[in-house]
Amino acid sequence: MKRRAPWIVVVVLLMIIGSGFVPTGYDVLFAGNPFNLDEFVQYEGGSELEGDLGMTYVASLQNSRWPLMVLTLLLEEGVEVVPSVSGQQDMEIGEIDYQNKQMMTQSKIKAEYIARGVLGEDPKLELLGFYPVFYLADWDYKDAVKVTDLLVEIDGEKLESYEHFDQLIVEKEPGENTILTLLRDGETIEVDVTTYPHTDYYGNTVLGVFFEEVFDTSKDENIQWQNIENLGGPSAGLMITLTLLDKMMEESLIKGNAVAGTGTITIDGEVGPIGGVKQKVIGAANAGFDYFIVPQDDGWENNEGVARKTVNEEGLDITLIPVGNIEDAVKALQKLPEKK
Repeated sequence: MKRRAPWIVVVVLLMIIGSGFVPTGYDVLFAGNPFNLDEFVQYEGGSELEGDLGMTYVASLQNSRWPLMVLTLLLEEGVEVVPSVSGQQDMEIGEIDYQNKQMMTQSKIKAEYIARGVLGEDPKLELLGFYPVFYLADWDYKDAVKVTDLLVEIDGEKLESYEHFDQLIVEKEPGENTILTLLRDGETIEVDVTTYPHTDYYGNTVLGVFFEEVFDTSKDENIQWQNIENLGGPSAGLMITLTLLDKMMEESLIKGNAVAGTGTITIDGEVGPIGGVKQKVIGAANAGFDYFIVPQDDGWENNEGVARKTVNEEGLDITLIPVGNIEDAVKALQKLPEKK
């Protein structure tokens, strides 16, 4: 009888090695070190930061390979394995990069508008349209709306606000024909689509692609952004707004403290929920920050609750500051004790 054992071992080894090149279909999330925003946000003639303001982020391995997934689970803190977002979105790298830069551009515009408003100025604001941020995977018209498009009208009606946009869609039936007017490569085009064939969790009609506002505001030439586009993502909104405010104000907000945080921010200054709170608070604590600003729970989201659970379970030496809007954040920072 021929000996087959060595061949079986070779085949198994080849399968194991080969699996290292096969994507798992999962993203691996873990704690990243916060970015100190001092160098990214500049205000000519303003104050220097007296302390540290850090923007937290989630480090990730997208559509990870098996060996990297296992090593990360063994070596990193706060690791979570989730279905790959990039795979669900079916977007090219260039499209994802464009989307991230658009998000950061809007975060900068909101930060400038909000900060100047807090300081009593009255900057002009213009709604230019809406850009796509997420597509439902089984919507039949994904290819009709490009990542680089700007939505300006629905059924010939110019969009005046997000509430206006939302109302026009909610009034429709699932699967109903809809005409979208888009700006594409400098030209206005119309595309025929239908709304998503199923209602959402609340029983409302949705379009099948979700949008965010695109604003423009009058500029303060003293505000300068240094390579901030590389940070990416909308969750930088709150922290870059606070950094800008600290530099524009006569008295320091953070008074020598090390404050990290995260949170989206609307043009009205409302702080919104983000993902990856567990990884972000671990990253902030590991980097030696004293405080962590987190979006407060509103009955549906659970940012604050997750952060508190993580601090307790991991034994982190960091104090949480839950906030609902920019005024909450400013007042909380003004109450911090001065740290020499």
